Amino acid sequence: MRALELTARLLLALVFLAAVVGKLRTRAGFAEFVGSVGQFGVPTRWASPVARLAVATEAAVVVLLTVGRTAPAGLVLAAGLLGVLTAAIVGALRRGARPACRCFGVGAAPIGARHVIRNVVLAVVALLGLLGGATAAGSSPSGPTVLLAVGVAVPLAAVVVRLDDLAALFAPTPSRPTRPAGRH
Repeated sequence: MRALELTARLLLALVFLAAVVGKLRTRAGFAEFVGSVGQFGVPTRWASPVARLAVATEAAVVVLLTVGRTAPAGLVLAAGLLGVLTAAIVGALRRGARPACRCFGVGAAPIGARHVIRNVVLAVVALLGLLGGATAAGSSPSGPTVLLAVGVAVPLAAVVVRLDDLAALFAPTPSRPTRPAGRH
């Protein structure tokens, strides 16, 4: 079960690290994130503090997950934060709002069901990580366990971070009428 815990910690740490870096990479990117917070029903005067709190919480998750002793707290915080973010997305969708997903800083894809599903899956990963940590033996993970965790977590984190790009890539495109050969 140590591999499950380590995979969950690494996957979530990479995803939240990408979220923090993406939002703080440029001033304009953070300003756009703050602007998007208001579109989730947060009053304008609270948008900036809520955005700062969200980024600080994401950073705390990363730090907590990197240390074995604090990893359970990081997994609980990750699950809780994902629950709050999912509730915000569902609330916006119920109001008919579809603000752009600024989950990783830049991005113009409107929020939708895939973001809800993504967050629920990540919350389940956090809970599985807790379960794995609770049932694992107290020793440090072995080399093969670390390799397995890296081999699973890194590609999955890339898929999560680039989910909107992948969805756009595989989305059906409108068909264009074709002209018969030889006619212009």
